[in-house]
Amino acid sequence: MQTSRSGLRNDRAFWYTAPALVMTLIFFIVPLVYLITVSLYKWNGLGAMEFTGLGNYAYIFRSVNFHKAVRVTFWWLGAALFLHIPFGLLLSLLLNRRPAGWKFLRVMYFIPNVISTTAVAFMWYFIYHADMGILNAILRTVGLGQYARAWLGNVDTALFCNMVPFILYVGLTCIIFLTQLSTIPSELYEAAEIDGASRFQKDLYVSMPMLKPAFVTNMMLNCAFCLRTFEYPFLMTSGGPSNSTTNLALYIYREMMSANRYGVSMAAGLVTILLGVLLMTAVTLMQRERKVDTR
Repeated sequence: MQTSRSGLRNDRAFWYTAPALVMTLIFFIVPLVYLITVSLYKWNGLGAMEFTGLGNYAYIFRSVNFHKAVRVTFWWLGAALFLHIPFGLLLSLLLNRRPAGWKFLRVMYFIPNVISTTAVAFMWYFIYHADMGILNAILRTVGLGQYARAWLGNVDTALFCNMVPFILYVGLTCIIFLTQLSTIPSELYEAAEIDGASRFQKDLYVSMPMLKPAFVTNMMLNCAFCLRTFEYPFLMTSGGPSNSTTNLALYIYREMMSANRYGVSMAAGLVTILLGVLLMTAVTLMQRERKVDTR
């Protein structure tokens, strides 16, 4: 009887998960197989495909532009890990103290996350505009006109200007940290206060260790965003100047749409997927090690 009940539960579990498995097969596995297949061919999107084996991969790994795109993508990842996430953490710790107007501030920080990324990119494009831009106008108004420049047309500033909207719009990251902070028992803070801990010490020794799951979640979400971000470099700088803002997503688009090298584009897409898998695996292993240490 017990065996039959166990088998019945397993059957029910299978049928509950079957729709998700079918969706994964149709919308991920099948396209992935198609991507791998096309990456082995030379194809312009119209004529017959010519089998080249690993020729497309050899092409991209020899390509200077591909190397630049990889470096730019890692700059985005660095901005996420060392600027965006710490900024969201700082805001969440401040809002967790519930200062005056904290509910209003929480909503305001999150609003950019519900606005179209395209609209945000265009807004920042006009902020940085050399002639009509608000930033240069402010610099001239306060007597710092010598620092006004074509921010998006300068190799030294274009990439960082591309990343500023992403770094500043930390609403989702902040909310994830706040959600985790709300689960921390108040008794821990009270015990720390009895021991004479300051606010900074309570954040450092009580809040931070309890935020590890939120750190892992934010790292995964932000790494995924950085690997697929497209609107900012495409709309603000078109990947220029001198490909200094072309990341992997924009490189894939250019190889497919501008150069009509669909096989090369698919090969670059597969490399991007593998990079994402490696990053997610590393983050997952970090979480597992922390659980083991906790035990």
